[in-house]
Amino acid sequence: MTPPTWTSSMATTTRSRSNMVKNALLLAGMWGMGLGAAFVQLPATQNLLIYAGFASISTAPLGIIMLGSAPCAVVIPTIISRYGEKKTFISCAFFGIAGAIIQMIGPLSATVGLAAANDVTPQVVLVVIGALPQAFMYASTNNLRFSVSQFSTPEFLPKATALVLLGGVFSALLGPLLSAATRSLIPGALYAGNFLQIALMYVVFATLAFFADFKQPVVDADDARIGSIDLSLVERQERTAAGESGMIDHATTERTLMQIIKETDLLLLTTFQCLSYNIMALYMGQFKLPMADSGYSVDSYTYALTAHMLGMFLPGLFSGQTINRFGTWLTTALGFLLFPVGGAMFLMNDSISMFVVGITIVGIGWNFSFVGPSAEVGKIYSPAEQSKVIGFNDGIMLLTVGTFFMTASKIYISIGSWNVFNYILMGCSVFSAFLSLLRGLCKWRASDGDDNSFSGDSLAQSLLTAGSIYTL
Repeated sequence: MTPPTWTSSMATTTRSRSNMVKNALLLAGMWGMGLGAAFVQLPATQNLLIYAGFASISTAPLGIIMLGSAPCAVVIPTIISRYGEKKTFISCAFFGIAGAIIQMIGPLSATVGLAAANDVTPQVVLVVIGALPQAFMYASTNNLRFSVSQFSTPEFLPKATALVLLGGVFSALLGPLLSAATRSLIPGALYAGNFLQIALMYVVFATLAFFADFKQPVVDADDARIGSIDLSLVERQERTAAGESGMIDHATTERTLMQIIKETDLLLLTTFQCLSYNIMALYMGQFKLPMADSGYSVDSYTYALTAHMLGMFLPGLFSGQTINRFGTWLTTALGFLLFPVGGAMFLMNDSISMFVVGITIVGIGWNFSFVGPSAEVGKIYSPAEQSKVIGFNDGIMLLTVGTFFMTASKIYISIGSWNVFNYILMGCSVFSAFLSLLRGLCKWRASDGDDNSFSGDSLAQSLLTAGSIYTL
């Protein structure tokens, strides 16, 4: 895999905007199928385990998928560099299909005589075991937001990343909403239809990957800008070492992971992605329990989850433009501040409207707090560094998300209060917003106002400066 090389004059001639949009839409569909499967997985396995008497591990199957995807996320970029995106994504889809079929056998086991009608053990075991192969699918789905940089110009990258995440709208329509219809699809085997649906979504994922164009343009390397990479610091160092001619071959430039961490915001960007994903996931994974305690049905939970997903992905229509307008760090801070707004809705009362509105705002907060740091990671590596950077970023992120999802139900039950659980997440969100604003303000000041951390908004810059003076 050879990432694209762009010059300012070739951005419209080598790879047209329409072609970039076409490929971004295909990846958006893949994102929708891959992530949508996870959103079918959550209510199906959670309900199955709760009603089987295993509420304390009700989020374990999705947690296993996420936790297992951490090591997969480390190796998938290396596999892509050797075999290409198309073959890698299609192969991961077949692993996912196999896992979904294993899970489907669980509810079918009593129907076909493999287990006693009142014996839930085979169902639980197969549902948990079948989750593991799907880790490959979840890791490859998350990799899509970086693959989009293969055919995007630096200017189009935030919009392309947001467009890919917008594909999550398919997740809402084909995920929990459709899962309500497929839940009883197979007579006598409740939830088996959900796992069949997951397998079919993986088939669509593989089909879209087959039609996606991951080929790179052939370009002149003279004075080229590789991919969307921002190597200003390294470039200045290399130009100083090379003399005034400044002849640099970025394709052969490779730093160690420690050098990348020291010279860029990689560690901070990864941290913010972890915070955003984990706060959202903890809300999403546990609001089912207070809804059940309030007497709401599975269908009510399904509709609330659908609203949450639309909140997560519909902002993709404009979050890319928001990042270009206000900068990464200000947009990220806004996203983190939306989490406690959603949390406040939960604290007002336990009506269905407050559950739906609250979890929807949490979804919007995730989009704004996640898209920016995710897109920025695509700007800090050279082609030779791509696999190690993406592997580090997604490996850390998915490891933390998987760990929390595996233990979320136990954490919630041990706390014993939805309000206390909510207050903890609200506090973490406000602190994350403060850190994001602080980092953006530091970068803006260091660049004498030229940095794009708070780009294009003098009022925001003035307010942030005044706020920092006040706090001092």
